[in-house]
Amino acid sequence: MTDPQSNIDASALEKGLSQPTSPTSPSTAQHTRRRRHGIHHHHHFHLRRKREAEKIQKKLPGVMQTDDADVDRLRRRLNVKNEIVAGIAEFCGTFLFLLFSFGIATQAGQQQLSQSTSEQTQNQSQNSGGGSSLDTNQLLFSSLGFGFSLAVNAWVFFRVSGGLFNPAVTLGLFISGAVTWYRAIILTFIQFVSAIAAAGVAQLITPGGINARTKLGGATTVAQGFFIEFFSTALLMFAIYMLAGEKHKATFLAPVGIGLALFLAELYATGLTGGSLNPARTLGPDVIAAQFDGTTWIYYVAPYAGVLLSGAIYGLLKVSRYETANEGQDGDDTALLLRDADGNLTGAVQKVAATEVPDLPAMKDPAAADAPAPAQQADATSMITAAEHQGEGGDAAKKLSL
Repeated sequence: MTDPQSNIDASALEKGLSQPTSPTSPSTAQHTRRRRHGIHHHHHFHLRRKREAEKIQKKLPGVMQTDDADVDRLRRRLNVKNEIVAGIAEFCGTFLFLLFSFGIATQAGQQQLSQSTSEQTQNQSQNSGGGSSLDTNQLLFSSLGFGFSLAVNAWVFFRVSGGLFNPAVTLGLFISGAVTWYRAIILTFIQFVSAIAAAGVAQLITPGGINARTKLGGATTVAQGFFIEFFSTALLMFAIYMLAGEKHKATFLAPVGIGLALFLAELYATGLTGGSLNPARTLGPDVIAAQFDGTTWIYYVAPYAGVLLSGAIYGLLKVSRYETANEGQDGDDTALLLRDADGNLTGAVQKVAATEVPDLPAMKDPAAADAPAPAQQADATSMITAAEHQGEGGDAAKKLSL
């Protein structure tokens, strides 16, 4: 004769659920009633707290009383203040990122030009007749300059404005929901203005001026240049999605990985297209030099198109819950053990993604149960208590989500 408690779905047990397979079983109905009762009690608790707060507020002097209109005004003021602070930080970060990038790119170009001139003088009798090839050392110098400049400045400013420094990246984060539409517009405008300011200052303080305009290489066609910028920007944007947009144990190191992604893209694109990947990076030197080539549109259209591609791939991964394809990658194989007064092991605390606890919003706040999920879901803590019960029941697993 089989044990009544053995009628437990194995797949459900693996997920931490101990409800029987039959949806109409008494234990399932009892669990549903308890859950509804808990939500109802939680709702009444909030109403009671609200009424008590209103009674206390009526007893306060008039100057200390507030209403919903006051709260709304305060919230709007805080939002305006936050946008101003984020805008100032984004201007400073974009300015410093591009100032050092333009300076390093100019030095790399000058050293390459000097080396080419020396070689042409030494080999003038040979009259090879071709342009100088791109020197690997100068390519590394320029690419490292852009990558390190982005990594350092993004690491400094990401706590304030996010450290975007790129209108195309701003669009990508707006698509993912990490940036609001009004902040995206504000930051995009600031990034273009800051890029022009950085190019202007670099032009003034660099001996001989800057040479950092993005132009197609001599053998690069328009179509080739477009797709080079397209895929390079897609790589950069996808790195931002997975390293900074997705919260994990190494999120604080995201600027390093993003800087390495830009370094890799610059290694490939610098000699062929100039390695823009950033409409603001192209606009700044063009405005200062007052020169706009017929192929300049590539550096505005291709980055935005690359961002759309990365956004589509990232959205597909999120919809398909990519976390379940290769579980445990962010885990450190440690757990907080729970023991009773006698020192016996009663359970463990495990950290899981919020997507693995679909009822978490209703547990925290019943009013937020129907609200849309945030773009960036923080980690939730689930307590899995495994208790051994002797007797006919055997082992039972209970999962409590906090």
